[in-house]
Amino acid sequence: GINAEYMGIMKIEIGISLLLLCCLCSCIMIEEEAEHESRHDSLTRKMKKLTRKMKAFEANYPKMYFGKESNWKLYDTTSNALYVEVDISQYGLKKTPEILTRVHGESSHWRTMGVTSIYEASPKKFRVYLQRYMDGQDPISVANNNKWVLHYVLISRDDKQDIHQPITFKRQKKKKKKKKKK
Repeated sequence: GINAEYMGIMKIEIGISLLLLCCLCSCIMIEEEAEHESRHDSLTRKMKKLTRKMKAFEANYPKMYFGKESNWKLYDTTSNALYVEVDISQYGLKKTPEILTRVHGESSHWRTMGVTSIYEASPKKFRVYLQRYMDGQDPISVANNNKWVLHYVLISRDDKQDIHQPITFKRQKKKKKKKKKK
């Protein structure tokens, strides 16, 4: 049989092997954890960089506001002209925005003139005049019966840039990586 001394040595060798295996596993886990932390730190840095870029983008990107108005008023009886004054003070603009308009309705709005001509524009309001040959009809009745609605889009760069200047974004130069000598 196997003597007791030999069994004792085998137990010690197995114990040492197990201890070495545990140490090796611990080293691998520590290395993986460090690699994970490194990746986490790298991702955190990338997210912060992306957040900075998004904030820069938002600062230069125009803000857009949408609305509609249908409170038509008679400009004068001789020209069959209507107008609508649009209150835009609720948007809190500091500079006059770019204003885009169109008229929507059920009928006859295609025969109007002036829908894209903006008057008295300010950060608080603007006015649009419409003229249409009305065949002797009351212009207000024509507008209301045909459900004419002035739709508008306001474009504002949040007072950081002149609205008529193109949007520009600064491109960051890529850093050149240094080659390691072997």
